[in-house]
Amino acid sequence: MSEPRAWLHHAAFVVSDLDRTRDFYLAVLGFEEIHRPTNFVFRGAYFRLGEAEIHVVEEKTPGRLRDNAPHWEPDELQTGLVHHVAIMVGSFEPYLAALRARGLERVGGFRVRDDFIEQVYIADPDGNVIELLQQLDEPTGRRRRQQIYDEGIAVPVAPGYPLIDPREQYGEP
Repeated sequence: MSEPRAWLHHAAFVVSDLDRTRDFYLAVLGFEEIHRPTNFVFRGAYFRLGEAEIHVVEEKTPGRLRDNAPHWEPDELQTGLVHHVAIMVGSFEPYLAALRARGLERVGGFRVRDDFIEQVYIADPDGNVIELLQQLDEPTGRRRRQQIYDEGIAVPVAPGYPLIDPREQYGEP
């Protein structure tokens, strides 16, 4: 049997304020707004960055998202143990700079995985979590893993697990 051709087309979020959300995805994350079917009768928007699409629709009952928001523990947000979508990018810096320019900060990360992919987590205006990933080569990944540990901005692999000095776990970078 041949493997079916399939891919994730988009992630969808319900949002409380379409204009505020549009501004975030366009100005902070650099998505472009793309065509949305004109026969949809509810407010929404479609965004694309490379091959990644996020579709948003405005909540039916104002205040419902606020009243039913997930209450993630800080260590869950910090380590990404939350509902989220992940987007591979060339560099975190433009996205984090755009966040900082708006007085916002990341909600989780930094962590360099064993495959030298670095992770950081941000949240849109309604708290939808987006994981940004960047692929590092091995020497850069080893140095970066040590750097974020030494700077005190590294996070453990999951809630309840200790943060281990990379020198102890992997040796000198």
